[in-house]
Amino acid sequence: MLFENQKNMKKIVLLCALALGAHSLSAQKKAVDESAYQSWQRINSKALSYNGKWMLYNTVFQDEEKENKKQIIIQEAPKGKRLVLENISDLKFIGKKDWIQYSKNDSTLLQNLKTGVKKLWKSKHYTNALDGTDFLYYTRPETPKGKFFLQRLVCYNLESNDSTFVSNIKSSRFLKNKSIVYVQIEKDQVFLKHGTIGGKQETIYSGKASDFGDFQINDKENGGSFTLKGNSSSDFNVVYSFNLNNNSTKISFNYDDIKLGESGYSISKTAYGLNENTRFITLLVNSNKRPENTQIAKSNIEIWRSNQGTMERRQELLRNTKTLPSEQKFIYDIQNKKVIKIASTGEFDQVLIPESGNFKGVFAIDKKPYAVEVDWTFNERNDVYWIDASTGKTTKLLSGIFGSPTWNPQGTFAVMYDEKQKIWTVFATDSMQFKNISSQIPYSVSDENVDMKSAYSAYGIAGWLNNGNTVVLYDQFDLWAIDLTNQKKAYSLTQGYGRKNNVELRYNETGFIGDLDTKKSITFIGFNIKSKSKGVYKLANNSTITKVFANADYNVRIEAVSGDNSSVLFSKESYTIFPDLWWCTANFGSQSKMTDINPQQKDYAWGTAKILTWKSFNGKENQGNLYLPDNYDNKKKYPVIVHFYEKHTTDFNAYQLPEVSSSNINIPSYLSRGYIVFQPDVHYVYGDVGNSVYNDVMSGVEYLIANGITEKGKIGIQGHSFGGYETSFLTTKTDLFTCAIVGSGVSNFTANYPVMRSNGISTMFKYEADQYRMGSSMHDNLDGYIKNSPLFAAKNIKTPILIFHNDNDRAVPYQEGQSLFFALRRLGKPALLVNYKKEGHTLDDASNRKDWTLKMQQYFDYYLKGATKPDWM
Repeated sequence: MLFENQKNMKKIVLLCALALGAHSLSAQKKAVDESAYQSWQRINSKALSYNGKWMLYNTVFQDEEKENKKQIIIQEAPKGKRLVLENISDLKFIGKKDWIQYSKNDSTLLQNLKTGVKKLWKSKHYTNALDGTDFLYYTRPETPKGKFFLQRLVCYNLESNDSTFVSNIKSSRFLKNKSIVYVQIEKDQVFLKHGTIGGKQETIYSGKASDFGDFQINDKENGGSFTLKGNSSSDFNVVYSFNLNNNSTKISFNYDDIKLGESGYSISKTAYGLNENTRFITLLVNSNKRPENTQIAKSNIEIWRSNQGTMERRQELLRNTKTLPSEQKFIYDIQNKKVIKIASTGEFDQVLIPESGNFKGVFAIDKKPYAVEVDWTFNERNDVYWIDASTGKTTKLLSGIFGSPTWNPQGTFAVMYDEKQKIWTVFATDSMQFKNISSQIPYSVSDENVDMKSAYSAYGIAGWLNNGNTVVLYDQFDLWAIDLTNQKKAYSLTQGYGRKNNVELRYNETGFIGDLDTKKSITFIGFNIKSKSKGVYKLANNSTITKVFANADYNVRIEAVSGDNSSVLFSKESYTIFPDLWWCTANFGSQSKMTDINPQQKDYAWGTAKILTWKSFNGKENQGNLYLPDNYDNKKKYPVIVHFYEKHTTDFNAYQLPEVSSSNINIPSYLSRGYIVFQPDVHYVYGDVGNSVYNDVMSGVEYLIANGITEKGKIGIQGHSFGGYETSFLTTKTDLFTCAIVGSGVSNFTANYPVMRSNGISTMFKYEADQYRMGSSMHDNLDGYIKNSPLFAAKNIKTPILIFHNDNDRAVPYQEGQSLFFALRRLGKPALLVNYKKEGHTLDDASNRKDWTLKMQQYFDYYLKGATKPDWM
């Protein structure tokens, strides 16, 4: 009996152990491997209906070899219907409520999402939706009734299910306010009209049909001009301006009065978008000569000339054609009935003419004197000229500068950023000089973090206020208004909010807004330099800035805004948060998550991310991204892969999709296998790029060791392209790395400096003005080029190196990888070179990507985890 009880007890203990083991296995998360690469999806397109009640999107697999479903998903927001439409195309929201339009099986369908009603759109003519209305419209040819080609404009109302049309239209134009301006012909009469669809139509002009030419709307959309035949003329030579506010018309000028004074050219007699104060128009001039043949004769002999411009060489090499010289330019002074020639053929590369048509002069840009040096400057320098609009007199203002002036829309002021002095200037016509205006701003207008000469260092221009009399500029955090008439002191448009809250405020990617006078509110993306997160901020009435929605834990990105501004489609994103789609009201209230594209992420050992801060060897504070595996234990020392390029902390909250590698490691994959990944920022000093890398990267690595995060013997490094160069340089300065992967990197500055890239430009610019940051030619600093080249210090390398470099690399020549390999081979040091034949700077072929992903993983596992050495090594 006792024996039996003991036996039963053992069974119970065994069953409990098995149960606990099973529970442990079920709780254990999966590694991010090939199965993950195949299962992950991303959102490919997204849109929001006019009323904000419906959203659409579709998804595609991250794995390019996997077939995607041909479907679009529509969801009612915030919660409601969900429709999946299969095998359709050209889907778009139409109208102000619940309609969509799409194509299926060569048919166009209209569908009401609320009621489910579907309609076959029977018209075969191309159909447009008039934004902000319930109208669809199209034109179809009228039955021929004479010498004019006339069309019928048909407008269909989605909600009322009826149509309205205008017959016998010669031409038409919808305006931003949804009204229409059109030319209508009835019998032998022409009518220039404007009005609303199905509403009141007013006549601007009527006359003989054969006398009417064309019309043009001005930029304000409050008028324009049209052309008529003058007395006893066969041409449409008289230009009338018209005003839509009062339907008035008046003669502006007669082409018969315009005399170019040069043979071989004729003027296109067309209408212009004239405003009430337009004084100058830029004449459309045609050459009567036959166009020059730009084709370069084929030859087996190629001749390069040392004084030949780089851009010209690029044209020859890439397109087999020569660049035509710029055309002559003429303006016409309507007020004084005078033609002014402002540029001869080939004289200038560009003429900068204000939009307004009312100005004192124009700027001209000449790049020709600096065409050769683009090989080493990349950005083109130019000379800037002023051309007096009244006389055509040309005055040279500046020589050999980067950049050019920017006009305000009114043509009254022009501003320019001075790259050398790092200031903003305004052009003063009285002194014919550019005067400093940014001295009125108490902070720098130049980004001190920009450490490449080829990069534009100004924080930028946002736009114009007060009818163009005030320019709005950025500093690092805020927007500043500077009165160009000197009547007011400069002030912060954002009231210093950005600086006080460590938030860099910007309007979209370019920062340029334009005319701020017309904006009741402006939405900004704000980057918090402390949390490295992006949020949404709003400026109301150009005076009050408020935080709409921001969170230190993730980036917020606006994906779409409804046409009626009632709703927003947005995403939240961080290393751990996939950017699914969220719906909310205009002020980011009533937030509702609309998609869950990759729910499987919870089953994987994804890891976490944090910002690491330490002191670099030069005593300055530096930061980097530190990616930690799940259940990180600060008592353990982990294998670390140092993986970097330039600066990474600005992308701290970027989601990392699991994917096979085209060159670099995939961070989630390595975290799921128990690695830490470290991405330090690098701040560069010109002429000392290698030591800049050492200063910031190695100080960070030593910080990891000092804080018990890792230890010598567990640290690997990987970089690609410029990161490949940086990786190989570091191995010449330290033996702290157990292994290294150098991807497509330069090993010898002196060899790479004079070669030509595939785009026809010499690589010299990469060293003198761009990423390699030497700041001078090799011939002026040969010692510096040698000291910064890993090849010349290969004797110092103690780290086993795996070189990834492909023989069709058109960015960094294959010889650079070979040179490092042969140097290490000759010195008896462990090295491997992997060349995927006929591949380029990165991998395109899917099988090659899978192979390289596996090879990197096996390489690091062998050196950093003690795994079995793979056969290929």
